[in-house]
Amino acid sequence: MATLTHHTPQTAFLSRLPLRPKPRAFSARVKMSLQESAPSLAVVGVTGAVGQEFLSVLSDRDFPYSSVKMLASKRSAGKRVAFDGREYTVEELTAESFDGVDIALFSAGGSISKEFGPRAAERGTIVVDNSSAFRMVEGVPLVIPEVNPEAMKGIKVGNGKGALIANPNCSTIICLMAVTPLHHHAKVKRMVVSTYQAASGAGAAAMEELVQQTREVLAGKPPTCNIFSQQYAFNLFSHNAPITENGYNEEEMKLVKETRKIWNDTEVKVTATCIRVPVMRAHAESVNLQFENPLDENTAMELLRKAPGVYIIDDRASNTFPTPLDVSNKDDVAVGWTYSFVEIKYAKELLLTLFKSLRCFSDFKSSLTWLLLILDMRSLCIRFESRTWSQFFVFGVSFVSLFDHFCYLSIMKLSLKAESSLILEPCQSPVRTGTGLVNGR
Repeated sequence: MATLTHHTPQTAFLSRLPLRPKPRAFSARVKMSLQESAPSLAVVGVTGAVGQEFLSVLSDRDFPYSSVKMLASKRSAGKRVAFDGREYTVEELTAESFDGVDIALFSAGGSISKEFGPRAAERGTIVVDNSSAFRMVEGVPLVIPEVNPEAMKGIKVGNGKGALIANPNCSTIICLMAVTPLHHHAKVKRMVVSTYQAASGAGAAAMEELVQQTREVLAGKPPTCNIFSQQYAFNLFSHNAPITENGYNEEEMKLVKETRKIWNDTEVKVTATCIRVPVMRAHAESVNLQFENPLDENTAMELLRKAPGVYIIDDRASNTFPTPLDVSNKDDVAVGWTYSFVEIKYAKELLLTLFKSLRCFSDFKSSLTWLLLILDMRSLCIRFESRTWSQFFVFGVSFVSLFDHFCYLSIMKLSLKAESSLILEPCQSPVRTGTGLVNGR
């Protein structure tokens, strides 16, 4: 396990948060395949919290590797980092750092990614980037493994060809993890999203500020505002991302643009409103969907039950449905609370919950799942035939880490109205399936 970070008195509360669960290890078949020609790795930004999470994921997954380079800025060079029972010296990041490196995990900010990502790819390295630097660059796959693994088709380790792979924004991941199984069955025509985003999405410092402001307000003192320009405790405000020329902020436009790219659908209509709320680690999204295909409650639940990373909690007798506390320390999306609208024919409501790590600065899907897909990818064949209506509500957690299936928590409440039918024809894919739990079973 990677170790480096020491909590200050101000960040001590983070150490008391529940630790993420130990994730599932690779299958024996995949491990054997990897060990035959284990890749060489590099972690860029290794001294940061996310870089440390990269190491934790690699260690937890028992990911085979032939060598690993610990890379960071000049000021961090020379530091010692523990990983997998050994200590490594952090090296200064240069273009030459990637010579002989098969896979590089980047989380050092957009400017570093833009400077060194393409140079690493030119040297034959597969770059998995956590920043927004390449998300909308044509030719760079933007991937949620459970949603669009086919986007990485042709990217393989060891063939001497480098590549850039980008991860989506947290709000996009939360939304599409739940919506995509329904989209595959009944193509989404229109989606209206309202998000209610927690402090964790802005990083550990924002979480600290929320705690500090809460104490100050309760003590009758004026709140200290360093991370945000206004009081955060007991308040909410428009997301702090810059406003673009069209009037939307950048966070809202990420949902619009990333959804279209991930679904490879420039016709889908998406609009978003993003609000920052005084919650430590639970993003929320209210999503209204319009499809073109009938989708009854049983079909919708069955689709979600079979979806990768999805399970169901729905006990109406005891009024038990997914909550953030229910899903803490779990990896998957919990689904529940389905009912029909009286006013709208075929309309349904679902409640879903998704938990990802307590240590996340952003919500990135599994670096190791990505690496698995890079090394062992099969295409997902989808044939569309029609479309429908839907709406849902989402709570999501984005704490202080980002790779792997434990990066955020979300609760969703969907309403669906259906009108026709669509066929999904999946080829065998390495993406793992959901647990399909119903009422705790």
